[in-house]
Amino acid sequence: MFKVIKPDNAIFMSQEFQKDKYKFNLIFKNLPSPELELYSDEESYIVCRGSKKWPTWIWTSDNFDESKIGEIEELIKLYLTDNERDKFTCKKELYDLLVKRNFANLNADDYFEMGFLICHQTKAPKVCDGVLSKPSESDSEVLVKYWYDDNIEMNGNDPITMEQAKKDVETFISDDKFYVLRNAENKIVCMASYSITGEQAKINHVYTPTEERKKGYAANLIYLMTNDILKRGLVPLLYTDYNYIPSNKAYINAGYEDKGILINFSCSKEKKKTL
Repeated sequence: MFKVIKPDNAIFMSQEFQKDKYKFNLIFKNLPSPELELYSDEESYIVCRGSKKWPTWIWTSDNFDESKIGEIEELIKLYLTDNERDKFTCKKELYDLLVKRNFANLNADDYFEMGFLICHQTKAPKVCDGVLSKPSESDSEVLVKYWYDDNIEMNGNDPITMEQAKKDVETFISDDKFYVLRNAENKIVCMASYSITGEQAKINHVYTPTEERKKGYAANLIYLMTNDILKRGLVPLLYTDYNYIPSNKAYINAGYEDKGILINFSCSKEKKKTL
């Protein structure tokens, strides 16, 4: 049976979890949160959320005992809020089991395959005219537009506001882990950053404007930035839209390895009526 556990619980050092520790990188980002909600059976699963504003991560071992699925379902219900949809991330095997059992709170229309990639050694992509650099305040206007456009592309009808985009870019520029690639005309043609949790470096905010795509800029920026990460003794990793082939190709061309998928899905206290 599950119980509340602490971030130093022995399950995090178990052989089963250690096999997945990079794939479940964001669990580690949640652990220091003062709003942490952390449950486990201390053997085969962990359910973790750092804030009600964040997705809940569900780790299950590869030899997960299916007789415990009822405990997972009970925990999912425990994590549900009054939000229209509460977000969760898990292995596909667990998601498929919830579907098979017709879990009542599952929103079947909300399913996203999130790819996981990791790099231990880079490989040089096809050379382009881009040069890696750090942005300055004078680049703010173009970077705000890129970040805003990226959110529209990724989040559809629910993007961030332009005001929020400006605040975010101010933070990006002040961080020494934010990079841009400039072409021969000194135009910023790609941007990316990374965040550090322990020895792991998670790649974030990768964006290339539409008119500059398919020119090798993203692959070159990722390659150069990843080399810096590896020199720091960190493990570079990232999550991506698994079915967006151009993006995944850029990472693989820079030396990242495709390690499969996790599923992003949602549940609700009350199922929404479908037409």
